[in-house]
Amino acid sequence: MGTLASNRKGFITGASSGSYSAALNATTGTASDSATNSTTAIQYFKNTGRGGGTFRFIRTFIHFDTSGITGGSSFQLQLTSAGANGNPSSLSNTTAIKHTAGSSNGGELANADFNNIDRNTTYSSATTFGSSGTVTFTLNATAASQIINNNDFNVALLLSHDAGAEEEDMLEESGDVTNQINFGSAINLTYTDPASGYTHKVNSLAAASIGKVNTVAAASIGKVNTVD
Repeated sequence: MGTLASNRKGFITGASSGSYSAALNATTGTASDSATNSTTAIQYFKNTGRGGGTFRFIRTFIHFDTSGITGGSSFQLQLTSAGANGNPSSLSNTTAIKHTAGSSNGGELANADFNNIDRNTTYSSATTFGSSGTVTFTLNATAASQIINNNDFNVALLLSHDAGAEEEDMLEESGDVTNQINFGSAINLTYTDPASGYTHKVNSLAAASIGKVNTVAAASIGKVNTVD
């Protein structure tokens, strides 16, 4: 099993806007780079007070230096929750997507990076964000390809409603959906190292004699027909 710690981790609080749609599409915010504490890191805030309203999103941005990863499988992103208050809890569901913040190479987060996200490139399905403990994002094949074939893996964590650019406001009245991350704990990529891929015989052939199974490199195979 391989483990890689994040190279940079932080969040950006989007500019307060007068409508849900404007907040969703805000292009700037206030960057909190290299966060180290337990803090609100993924959020939708809504206040429909007199004289207008205040709407705002917060998004988390993470960078990994993946130059040393040239293979592997079963990639996961793991972090430690410091709280979640979705009601119902599904409102706290969070999705990993691609970002290009920090110049795409782990540079310092900037205010203008808030909307440097690629909603068309998702790295996970909607994932339950618990109120404590480890939150695990199971990364998809798109993420695996990015990790294996590039030196930089840039992953943003957004409320799934935000990641999907849903047109309908997720809250009917004033309130917030807030996920907190313990940035003092490691944010890691975990994966099955290519050296520990499938090691059993296939059709009586020793694993050492097998380079690929159905065009997939043996080092990238953890199971065959669900069998380890």
